[in-house]
Amino acid sequence: MADDKQTFKPGKYTVSAQGHNGTFPMDVTFSENRIESIEIGQKTETAGISDVVYDRIPDAIVDGQTLNVDAVTGASETSRGILNGVAEAVKEAGGNAQEWQSRDKYTPKVTENSDLQTDVVIIGGGGAGLAAAATVLDQGRKVVVLEKAPSLGGNTVRAGGPMNAADPDWQNTFDALPGERETLQNLLDMSVDDIDSEYQDDFKTLQSQIKAYFADIKDKKPYLFDSAELHRIQTYLGGKRTDLNGNSIHGDYKLVKTLTDNALASQKWLAKIGVKFDTSEVAMPVGALWRRGHKPVETAGYAYISALSTYVKHNGGIILTDSPVSRLLYAKGHIDGVLVEKPDDHAFTVQAKAVILASGGFGANTALVQKYNTAWSNIDDDIATTNAPTITGDGIKLGQQAHAGVTGMGFIQMMPVSDPKTGEIFSGIQCPPANFLMVNQQGKRFVNEYAERDVLAKAAFDNGGLFYLIADNEIKKTAYNTSDEQLEQQVKDGRLFKADTLADLATQINVDPKTLENTVATYNSYVDKGSDPDFGKSVFDLKVEKAPFYATPRKPAIHHTMGGLTIDDGAHVLDKDGNRINGLYAAGEVAGGLHAGNRLGGNSLADIFTFGPIAAKSAVNEIVDTVTSASIH
Repeated sequence: MADDKQTFKPGKYTVSAQGHNGTFPMDVTFSENRIESIEIGQKTETAGISDVVYDRIPDAIVDGQTLNVDAVTGASETSRGILNGVAEAVKEAGGNAQEWQSRDKYTPKVTENSDLQTDVVIIGGGGAGLAAAATVLDQGRKVVVLEKAPSLGGNTVRAGGPMNAADPDWQNTFDALPGERETLQNLLDMSVDDIDSEYQDDFKTLQSQIKAYFADIKDKKPYLFDSAELHRIQTYLGGKRTDLNGNSIHGDYKLVKTLTDNALASQKWLAKIGVKFDTSEVAMPVGALWRRGHKPVETAGYAYISALSTYVKHNGGIILTDSPVSRLLYAKGHIDGVLVEKPDDHAFTVQAKAVILASGGFGANTALVQKYNTAWSNIDDDIATTNAPTITGDGIKLGQQAHAGVTGMGFIQMMPVSDPKTGEIFSGIQCPPANFLMVNQQGKRFVNEYAERDVLAKAAFDNGGLFYLIADNEIKKTAYNTSDEQLEQQVKDGRLFKADTLADLATQINVDPKTLENTVATYNSYVDKGSDPDFGKSVFDLKVEKAPFYATPRKPAIHHTMGGLTIDDGAHVLDKDGNRINGLYAAGEVAGGLHAGNRLGGNSLADIFTFGPIAAKSAVNEIVDTVTSASIH
């Protein structure tokens, strides 16, 4: 119980809170015996992830007059930072912080929702779900979006931002980088017999395109080449893998063709509804294999979530957060809606004529990853993940309630360049792979930095897991969505190392200075030559030569689960016999078959913003305007 006799020295106290991305200021105002208000100053945490924390935690503290408050799911570090910061303010105001922390727990009231009826209900408020919702509204139908987390965004809001879509008219205006010609020549030298039969015609077309490109640049400066066929073949080759049990897999041709033929239209649709793209550069995330990324102007993946959620709300869509779906409703052989079960035994149904699963994969469910894994020799219990903590395979389990088939479940992608402690992608210096210089704990290069993600992750594990990205001042300027202020704070927090000399940098990361200096000098010579005899890196841009120098510690983390529900190119969920399940659709990471054994960087956003709308169009086109009586399946 609260100590009613506890008093404070009234006034406003400014304290610092330690969040995920560093520290941020707070003003805590006290009367003689109460906390009256908590105001967050500079909001440095990741947009879209921590926004809800800035409101919920301070409100809970003030309403409950207690520091015994649950963290917000998906933003626990920021939540704890605010609670610890307020505890410090309590001490400064003359109070007993420990007593405030031991008070009765504040339990917020659960928002009650009545049973709803709609045309389409979508499970998941990330990119795929919101894109599907926007498309349903565009088709003149009603939609309800259910998100189990306190805020929208899922894994999309944590994404780097570049979306793959071949756009030759735009890409051709950029110069080619050294080594890109070699990549194309390697494709030209491949035998069509090495390509699976369904992709052979596209491969022949691509080889003809490459020959025409080489003829065109014979007497002029090379420009950046691309085509839907190159995107298709790279997606296919990048995903063609064999697991530890000898099982081979490659992307379903119809799904890969649908993605690569429609990704550009998806990007232009996003621009139309409010996502602003930076046309001054072609982006390339790690493991993308080619420069074709369309990068938003605003912060990373939040740019998509912000624009799409605004569009859905302004056009009459209903969005409910804190609404976990526990069951599909089933009537007369047709999926008929869903059951939502909230805390405190509060439940409601949403009856609908179609259900779209867009809840993501299972990358935050380590036990499930370990259960299905056939790609990695070992996955530790304490391995980090880049995923939101709510991405636990719920949609796959719901689909299996309706006897859906699954495909490719054993293939788990690691993000090689993740934060060793948090799994976060965008701490430190993250830049295009052409600028990457990776060194192991001995200060030596150990891999082709331009390779696919599984290749990079395996090499990292073989070198002890932990490694460093080395950058200089010019490479720092190419970093994705990280401000100078954020980088300096990370240096202060010990999450990023900075020095005026390579020798000093080496000392900071416990590496022999001469070894690191020799590694950098050798790498720079390869940049000058445009070729890498050690590891075969073929595409280069900047050298590491202009102080200050930086080292970002990295370690692979669970990133993407390629397997999921079996779908067709209309995003219909299929049962174990390959038949459509009436009224059930899926899009995004909850579905399998597209990325096969390894997803290319930048293809996840292309996937969700292509198949989310496809699922919506299929659902709307197949709606039967009859009312059925739902029952729990």
